[in-house]
Amino acid sequence: MKITVIGAAGSVGAPAVFYLAANRLAHEFLMIGGTRQNLLQQHAIDISTAVSSRDVIIRTGDYSDMSGSDIIINAAGVQQGLIADRMEMLPKNIELIKQISIKIKQYCPDAIVITATNPVDPLNYATWLSGGFDPKKIIGYSINDSFRFREMLAKACKVKVSQVDGLVIGEHGSTQVYLFSTAKIDGKKINVSEEIKAKIRSEIPNILKRLEELQSGRTAGWTCAIGLERIVRAIVENTGDIIPCSVMLDGEYGVNGISMSVPVRLGKNGVLEILEYQLAPDEAEGLKKSVSTLKNAARIVDDKL
Repeated sequence: MKITVIGAAGSVGAPAVFYLAANRLAHEFLMIGGTRQNLLQQHAIDISTAVSSRDVIIRTGDYSDMSGSDIIINAAGVQQGLIADRMEMLPKNIELIKQISIKIKQYCPDAIVITATNPVDPLNYATWLSGGFDPKKIIGYSINDSFRFREMLAKACKVKVSQVDGLVIGEHGSTQVYLFSTAKIDGKKINVSEEIKAKIRSEIPNILKRLEELQSGRTAGWTCAIGLERIVRAIVENTGDIIPCSVMLDGEYGVNGISMSVPVRLGKNGVLEILEYQLAPDEAEGLKKSVSTLKNAARIVDDKL
């Protein structure tokens, strides 16, 4: 198993390489960076030593070295200033994603590609469009929303996060849809009061705002490492685990022609199944807004490509 991480010098790519290698989910990891080659090399040297007892190969290279990769994680993105919404990052990143997709198609057309660059939904769509890939092998990373949802549910219900389950679908952004209908504690469905629902939903704009206000130049890299490990493990071990991911839709949830986060079953061939849950009326209404936002973003991608 060979995994390539593009954008591996960054705050998403580097933690992903470390955590995947520490869990020995491949025998070889190729790290591809951008302009900060010194930082890329530093990460590679340090990670190689850190995971030396795991008997995995950590090396750096360019796109031609991707050949033979089973999984590609693309975390590359154009440098951005402070943003209020992830969609602000779309115009600058479309051309970069196009060029990377062409390289992936050239050197490893059958690899499963995980898009981890924001805004993930339209950029996952751009990846599919630019490379002409099998849509079942193009997966957008969006599980962080569900992690945060479970964290907030646990706090509201005064239980441990490990006891809580619940999913978020729709845009990985300001119109994301919290599925309170999927909320469970210790595997049992719970009824969440309207007051708690409103309080949790009100936190959506604050999640990105808190990170941006720190002006650290970093993002949720450690969280992404945990989530990417779950996705990669489901693929490598063919587990069939159900994980919310942004994928190309072809009629599911009444939607066509966009990439959007939905619950999917993952295995060795990528997306094995898209699960269509029965949504509560308020959730269905929220999803309509998300779909509208993503259709507008897809049109921007179409115009640029």
